[in-house]
Amino acid sequence: MALICAALVCGTFFAAQHWKSQGWLLGLLAGAALTFWAIFRISPPPRIENWQSGAWGERDTARALKPLEREGWIVLHDLSARVGNIDHVVVGPTGVYLLDSKRLGGSVTVDDTGMTVRSIDDPDLAYHHTGTGHVLSLARQTHDQILDTSRINTWVTPVMVLWSPFPQRVVEQRCAYVHGDDLVGWLRARPQTIASARVQQVAEAARRAWTSGDRRPRPSLAPEPLVAGLKDGTRVAGRGVVSGARAWFQPRSARR
Repeated sequence: MALICAALVCGTFFAAQHWKSQGWLLGLLAGAALTFWAIFRISPPPRIENWQSGAWGERDTARALKPLEREGWIVLHDLSARVGNIDHVVVGPTGVYLLDSKRLGGSVTVDDTGMTVRSIDDPDLAYHHTGTGHVLSLARQTHDQILDTSRINTWVTPVMVLWSPFPQRVVEQRCAYVHGDDLVGWLRARPQTIASARVQQVAEAARRAWTSGDRRPRPSLAPEPLVAGLKDGTRVAGRGVVSGARAWFQPRSARR
């Protein structure tokens, strides 16, 4: 591309020497070539542009979570997973959450088939976003890693944090979809599943889960309880905390 632009500029320069009456037109052409080259240079390739957009989403999520950290919640950032990375793991009295931040170029809707991104300029243009499966997989892996390294059996809620137009604001399925502006309020409003005194311990278990060099499964041990100090009415099965659809990561013995 640079060679083509350079050839156009040189060609218009030499042409202007022979056809001086057309110098203004040739100069305009040379200027257009230089402008096109400059735009091409500063425009990142699609993979870099997508990474940059994702990085902005992670930054916005980290900033939104600051009030929770001041309240004693613990937020782990940018953990290395087996494939890719985990944007954030949040641990607080209402549970453990794996957050994946998205800043998508369109308006987002969620239904039973998943997440659809629709062009704002042309609503007829849309695509089905396939990132939900990866977030679910990371949440399951995080649960398994925590259990293997610490005997703590806690549900890990997968959350897609959306920094794009999302009229539904919050949709709770196997993966929760939450607009970034509503994230903190949604996390606070969920029922308590971890005693406040155990938040630090669970967070350390989550940190070790993805930084430990030895990730081989350990012998089956009874999971440690997380419910000491919880208010009456918390639903408990065996030694793990469950509620409603959260039986996905419940021990088999507790589901009988």
